[in-house]
Amino acid sequence: MAVVPREKLKLRDNKELISPPALVAPLYQCAKAVTIVGFIPNATLDVRVDNSITISGAPGGSPMPAGCTLKLPAPLVAGQVVQARQHFQGGASAWSAPVTVRDHTLDYPTGPPRPEIDPAPVYQCGSRTGVNNLLTGSDVWITADMAEVGRVDGASQHQGVNVNPDYLLNQRVRAWSQLCNDPSPPSQEFVTQAPPAPFPGITFDPIFAGGQQLALNGLVNGARFQLSRNGVNQGTWRTWGVRHLVGLNPAFSTGEVFSATQTMCPNSPPSNPGTGVVQPCSALPAPDVGPVQEGDTSITLTSFVPDAEIRVFVNGVKTGDGSGPVVLLTKALQDGDTVDVLQVLGTCVGNTVQELQVRCMDPPIAGDPSVLDLFPVGNDDYDGGTTTSLGQTLHVKGTVYYPAEDDGKGQPFNRRVAEHGPIPIVFMAHGNHDASVPSHLGYDYFQQQLARMGIIAVSVFSNETNNTGLSATNIHRRADLIIASIQHFQNLNAGGDPVFGGRVDLSRVGLMGHSRGAEAVLVVPETITLQGVVIQCVISLAPVNAGASSGKPHGYTFLTILPAADGDVIDNNGAQFYDQAQPFPLRSQVYVYFANHNFFNRQWTNDDTNGGLPIMSRADHERVLSAYGCAFYRDRLLGHNTRGFLLGAILPANVQTGNVYLSYSLDDALTVDNYEDGNGINLNSLGQPNSQSGGLTATENAFSQTGATRFDDSFFGNTIGMVAKTKEANGTYRWALSRPVNLAGREIWIRAADVYDGTQPPDTTGFQLGMETTTGSVVWVDSDNVGGLPDAFSRRTYDLTQWYASDKTKTMPRTLRFPGHCFQKTRKAMFRAVRIRMNRRKARPLAFDDLQIVPK
Repeated sequence: MAVVPREKLKLRDNKELISPPALVAPLYQCAKAVTIVGFIPNATLDVRVDNSITISGAPGGSPMPAGCTLKLPAPLVAGQVVQARQHFQGGASAWSAPVTVRDHTLDYPTGPPRPEIDPAPVYQCGSRTGVNNLLTGSDVWITADMAEVGRVDGASQHQGVNVNPDYLLNQRVRAWSQLCNDPSPPSQEFVTQAPPAPFPGITFDPIFAGGQQLALNGLVNGARFQLSRNGVNQGTWRTWGVRHLVGLNPAFSTGEVFSATQTMCPNSPPSNPGTGVVQPCSALPAPDVGPVQEGDTSITLTSFVPDAEIRVFVNGVKTGDGSGPVVLLTKALQDGDTVDVLQVLGTCVGNTVQELQVRCMDPPIAGDPSVLDLFPVGNDDYDGGTTTSLGQTLHVKGTVYYPAEDDGKGQPFNRRVAEHGPIPIVFMAHGNHDASVPSHLGYDYFQQQLARMGIIAVSVFSNETNNTGLSATNIHRRADLIIASIQHFQNLNAGGDPVFGGRVDLSRVGLMGHSRGAEAVLVVPETITLQGVVIQCVISLAPVNAGASSGKPHGYTFLTILPAADGDVIDNNGAQFYDQAQPFPLRSQVYVYFANHNFFNRQWTNDDTNGGLPIMSRADHERVLSAYGCAFYRDRLLGHNTRGFLLGAILPANVQTGNVYLSYSLDDALTVDNYEDGNGINLNSLGQPNSQSGGLTATENAFSQTGATRFDDSFFGNTIGMVAKTKEANGTYRWALSRPVNLAGREIWIRAADVYDGTQPPDTTGFQLGMETTTGSVVWVDSDNVGGLPDAFSRRTYDLTQWYASDKTKTMPRTLRFPGHCFQKTRKAMFRAVRIRMNRRKARPLAFDDLQIVPK
């Protein structure tokens, strides 16, 4: 990606080409409105329902921040098909992709999702409140001390609601919604606070000539702000705070000055004025663009001027014209295409474009799997008495979070959830720490997220096993505590407990452990004998390996999360468990650069690296566990479509995914070679011949710290793989297939790494993967075109000067996925072999493992 002067490019504009806008989906029966995004600012909009135009020529205004929500003449009915189009400067787009109206109870059988007051908190004298997590077209209202103070019928997903009268101090505020007379749970309750003091000033985003929309920042939730243009009052607006967009007419001119102040209570003075000066057209920057890959039919912008028209050129030809954050294209992108993205403000055309090359594989950001908010969350402490484990008496206790009628301790179980049958349960186990610290409370954020989406989340108190030395006995005691807690909830479920009686589905049990607890959760499935309890899935976070389990996770879905900067479990032992895990139906490893051991637990406050390495913030650690953990449990326990996050097909929002490297495999894949067959380097797992040519030499080696065939000290896993070296350019390795395959709808997965040899050259390395047709031709795709090989995360300086006397930098392979369509240029193509070619100058040794052909 690069910023390129527009004048150096021969961009062919087509003023008649306009992208269709997009409808915010899904749409549900009884919705009174639809929301349209991606249209050109100031376009007019049409909506048709079942081929009948029901809204014609509606002014769209600016599509930011939340699109244009248009009220329908009649509520939608399930089965109807809705589309939208835009008109701009005499041209008309095609109709948008059709959206079929659904019955919301199919997706939300326990009622609409819980509205969220966003942003929060709310303040005395507040005049407007934002409500998020709404179904498009639903009704939303606000209450203060249970009296309605604001309402919008036919709301957008994030709706501002004016409040009349303004809030008083210490009022209890909630949001409510309904669709088809089906009520949601109420939002979390907030008590109005005194406004912040001192009252903050307002700042402006950069303003450019030709624009008509201002972005004001630093606003207080519920404030009113007054805006002036060149000293002339433009009016007063209510705001829900943080950021507010205001559209003005006429367009801005260079040098104009805008100022704004905000106020809350009538007797309080306004804030100091904030000012913004209009910059010339020549200062208008190129927008920033998210990843694009072959097959994409839209581009996503990550930074742009809110009211800019966005024009997209593919190989110099205009292919999209709309607005951020998403512009639809008139044809799908192809590997190697050059994409230029330009923003325009009225008559001001940017002097630069953002230029990027389309990759074969570059996963999109696809939302945050941790933010599914359906229910209030109740919580309680539990006490299951005592248990005896290997001669030690231990107390069975901890905390539990669950879907409830309202938020808070001891609340009744959610009635509508209970009516739909028992729900899954997850048990969490912490590791070793100071026994005075309530370590089991450190995952409350994760427990609450699971409870909001309909999973009971238990955290087991294990402090009585702390500070007794790391041993298999210690791990087994922790496992016994987890099993005793499972039995306690089994008894509550069977014994008519007023909260949990009949509401726990023990055939859908998940486990999560951290550190010593992360090995204990591997012991539990191997030792538990409770009838009716089925362990479906296990997360092992930064685990130790004291030899307490078989070391071969099996019979359940396995995920390990490994912090690369772990200053406690320095050897990242979870890699050993991943290497030996059986996919059931999958296994996944999340290796996280700049993450330490402790910051996943809120009670563990110290940086275990002792400041020896740059570390992500605690919030960024929590987002990793929340995103990948929620995706994991939603897939395995709730049947939601979140598996793509675990298999690298999509990226979670709000996570530093540039620090995350995944490994994964599936049980229904065709394994070409995993090197575990004991048949040598010249035969693969299909029993077919492998061959080396062009100066490449390959050996089978143990990717571990032990064993006669281990390659070097940089491998910390527990598997067999291949290390390839080459003395000549384009050294090649070939795996023959047992029969020709067609790659339509398939992908090639291979786990690969740059072998760390004690030095880290400044340039990254890589390879090419080729598919050989039955006629002998080879189609090559470079590893850089599917994500590339990362540099090893350096531990050398830290480990040699801090706690450890040896270099703990690791060769940690990641899985690269090569979509079949990047090789399959014709439907009839058949492939008889897979190849790698080491084509880099000064090629370094590369490690390979787990070559698979996978259904897409």
